[in-house]
Amino acid sequence: MSLQVEKHPDVYRREKEREGPLPVKTKVFYAFGEMPGAYMNLAIGSFLLIYYSVVLGASAAAISLVLGVALFLDAICDPLVGALSDQVKSRLGRRHPMMYAASIPMGVFICLLFTPPQGLSATSLIVWLAFFLIMTRVTFTFFSVPWSALIAEFSDDYEQRTVIASYRTLIGPLLGGISSTLILTFIFIGTPDIPKGQENLENYNFFGPLIGSLMTGWALLSTHFTRSEIPYLYQTRSTSSAGLAWMLSSIWLALKSRNYRILLVSMLVYFGVLGTLSQFDMFVNTYFWDLTAAQLGTLALFAIPSPFLFFAAAGALQRRFQKNQILFAAIFLNMVLSLAAISFRLGGLFPSNESPLFIPLLGLFVTVQTFLSIAGATTVFSMTADLAEEQEIRFGVRQEAVLASGIAFSTKAVGSLGVVVAGFLLEFFIKFPAGEAGTKIAEDILFRLAITDAIIVNSLLLIPAFLISRYNLSRESLAKMQSELRLKRAGGESSSNPSGVSNDVD
Repeated sequence: MSLQVEKHPDVYRREKEREGPLPVKTKVFYAFGEMPGAYMNLAIGSFLLIYYSVVLGASAAAISLVLGVALFLDAICDPLVGALSDQVKSRLGRRHPMMYAASIPMGVFICLLFTPPQGLSATSLIVWLAFFLIMTRVTFTFFSVPWSALIAEFSDDYEQRTVIASYRTLIGPLLGGISSTLILTFIFIGTPDIPKGQENLENYNFFGPLIGSLMTGWALLSTHFTRSEIPYLYQTRSTSSAGLAWMLSSIWLALKSRNYRILLVSMLVYFGVLGTLSQFDMFVNTYFWDLTAAQLGTLALFAIPSPFLFFAAAGALQRRFQKNQILFAAIFLNMVLSLAAISFRLGGLFPSNESPLFIPLLGLFVTVQTFLSIAGATTVFSMTADLAEEQEIRFGVRQEAVLASGIAFSTKAVGSLGVVVAGFLLEFFIKFPAGEAGTKIAEDILFRLAITDAIIVNSLLLIPAFLISRYNLSRESLAKMQSELRLKRAGGESSSNPSGVSNDVD
């Protein structure tokens, strides 16, 4: 596919130019937009498989297949929604109309996802799951893609973009961790008959409406209180129509960037692995570590210091290291720690559950791994924002939402395969029993669960760690690009490709 792009630097203008940095209150309200995704990931990533499989008795393989298909269909929507958002023209700018429109429907759909009618047949239950899961994910995409694109528009500064992203990754894990603790402690309460509250059907009757209300509330809060920034965001003067052919061409154009391809493929592999690991988390915690919902709530508290620690360290890390170096270290070290925790328990080196050191030591792993996950996520958001200038200087178009949606696509498209793999591994390799809540799991099953999670799947994270080391958009080259763009917008003349970054488009 070929795409002719006419370079007009005056196509993208701000109604007002900002004086000084982005206000702190805007960073905070923007960061609140992380919460709908945090709640959706908690519900779908932690509870959906155990709810439909162990509690309702559906096949784990069938559920994971539905999860994978829903995630893949959602992934296809991401770049299309991104291309559409980049081209929207309205009095609310390019991003906010779609954010407003999606906020209420996504809350309604996830509520229904966790409140299926009683007495459904096995087939009807799977159909219910499929329909409301797809609708939840697609409507969330219409909020999250334009919202994610805002980082690249709030500021052009290399380090400020990381600061803005760090607010996002401060608020999400902090409030998400507190919420997880409260939900696990007060919603998923154990009973004498079912001591592990995550296995109790009654607890889900309140959980669905709660998650739906929280997703909608936080989305509307973030959308409404960032409206004041609309005059400072880039608006397009382009008269191009946002048809399907144009959207596909925009996606193809984004893929011409070597650095974007590296970042995208790295995240494709990373989230494929993570898609499998995330489905095992609740099973590993509940059965391998033998944790109750209350203990899981306590462990969630250990994640709360992590965003503060990264927020405090972000500036120093940015000044000392390039962004791809930070991302490499976050992926690699997280892999090593996951392997270490399981290996220590299997080798008899980890304290027993009765030891007073058990929860604090397990919590220490949670703190460090959450810190690394936050560092990695913040860096990916910031790196994606940096690529907007590379696209504009090479092709004359800003593609903030397309670039962000491509990363979102990677989290879902290959993540969907990871979800399917997890379900099949759970049912056919690990041979985990379905519909038997409250029963003791055999030792050989727990062993297969542990080595699958910590060794077989986890070791694949070496692939994205290696790939990201090949990324070469540095602080210095980005500064040169932005200087070139400022001259163009001011009507000045300068040399082509001052950045020193390869423009190969193979």
